[in-house]
Amino acid sequence: MTPFERLIEQLVTVSFSFHWFFKAILLIGMFFYLAFGVIAVRQVNLMAKTLNGAFASPIKIIAWIQLGLIIGLFLIILLA
Repeated sequence: MTPFERLIEQLVTVSFSFHWFFKAILLIGMFFYLAFGVIAVRQVNLMAKTLNGAFASPIKIIAWIQLGLIIGLFLIILLA
């Protein structure tokens, strides 16, 4: 059997798995949420440079915690 015939046979016999489809959808969604988290941290840092106040540090900490949780959730979904 030639390599091309083996490839065609593998493509024909592939069974659809809902688990992999659902995981792919979750990973795509988490990628966009990760981009949102990075943008949020950037915006908070820009805001902290513009506004001098006592509330800048807690908001920065919250933004970084959120980004850490997003990265953790992304890794959990990726490894599951």
